[in-house]
Amino acid sequence: MSGDVVLYGGMVAVLVAGLLSRRGTRRRARAFEERYGSYEGFRRQVDAGPVREVARERGKVAAVKEVRERHPGVSLVMAKRYVDQLPV
Repeated sequence: MSGDVVLYGGMVAVLVAGLLSRRGTRRRARAFEERYGSYEGFRRQVDAGPVREVARERGKVAAVKEVRERHPGVSLVMAKRYVDQLPV
């Protein structure tokens, strides 16, 4: 009996965490759209020089981190896309 309670409690926790995560994702997506409009709007606002330098010196992962530090509302996917499309 107590094992069932623990199992169901764990399932409820996972479901709640999933719902909260999706809610946060939607909020971030809305904030991104309000601030940049689109990926192209975001791309135009990034100063490519420092990001390119980080990519050359420390690699693409560090460059993605640099983009996200300079533009906190940008998702990991968008930052990676930007760095991947950046001519190094």
